[in-house]
Amino acid sequence: MKRWAAFFKLVRYPNLLYIALTQFLLQYCVVAPVLASVGEEPSLSVPQFVLLCLSTVFVAAAGYIINDYFDINIDIINKPDKMVLDKVISRRWAMAWHTILNMAGVSLGFIVAWKTGQIYLGFTQVICSLLLWFYSTSFKRQVLIGNVVISLLTALSVVVVGFYEKQIYHSFEAIMSPVGRKLIQIIGVYALFAFIISMVREIVKDLEDMIGDSKDGCQTIPIIWGVLPAKRLCNSLLLILMITVVMVEIRVGLFGWFMAIGYLVLFVQAPLVYVYLQLKKATTAADYHKVSSMVKLVMLTGILSMIFFKILL
Repeated sequence: MKRWAAFFKLVRYPNLLYIALTQFLLQYCVVAPVLASVGEEPSLSVPQFVLLCLSTVFVAAAGYIINDYFDINIDIINKPDKMVLDKVISRRWAMAWHTILNMAGVSLGFIVAWKTGQIYLGFTQVICSLLLWFYSTSFKRQVLIGNVVISLLTALSVVVVGFYEKQIYHSFEAIMSPVGRKLIQIIGVYALFAFIISMVREIVKDLEDMIGDSKDGCQTIPIIWGVLPAKRLCNSLLLILMITVVMVEIRVGLFGWFMAIGYLVLFVQAPLVYVYLQLKKATTAADYHKVSSMVKLVMLTGILSMIFFKILL
């Protein structure tokens, strides 16, 4: 039982639930209602969508394992009490699980791609798997590159659902149709939200882990540019995110979606303002950890806003 608890901790099961929830809500609260408004159904059947979701989750889980594998020296300093690798799960078993989950994720991705007749889409998971490997072995220790890679992969976990929708992959005419444009706009906004909020969290985590990262030779933003420039970059990204949310509120206000606007103000904008203010006065690793947790909560509230498309469309 202890080993299974350690395994789920190793693969960051809350983050995997975030990924699964994001894809589920996007498929059944956004894609399905938008298509239903014109009398169509999603391209993926329920079993196919489940396989796609499992594929993404497995590849992400493998990425978390390999990240911890190469971060042992950093984690010994930054979070010795939270380590499970080498304490409960051996490195050999970690690599075995990494290989199994990667192979399962990529295989499931190709099965879904083959079922939809778009086999090339299967390479999406191959690319994700490779990026996660290079992130753990190299990109993470380079200034800005690692942050951008992880943020792009977070956004891709949103976009990948759209990749398998024929309104997007079938033809240029399908993309330019009213329903195609609507899907691209909605998915694009959520992908942008995912990218920016992930960038903020990655930089805040770098601020939190500065001591261990510096001793391991990592060249993260706060180490190379300094703490203040790193904070300024985070706050700039938060401002861009808040402006984006305001633009979304104006757009949905034209449709009379005032309940959605209220939700965004209370559960997305207000927490973003709180994060902005807390980050300005944060100085210790504990402070940055609290900010990081708050950013993660905003990720969840942002994801849950998809429910309004199901209710109001």
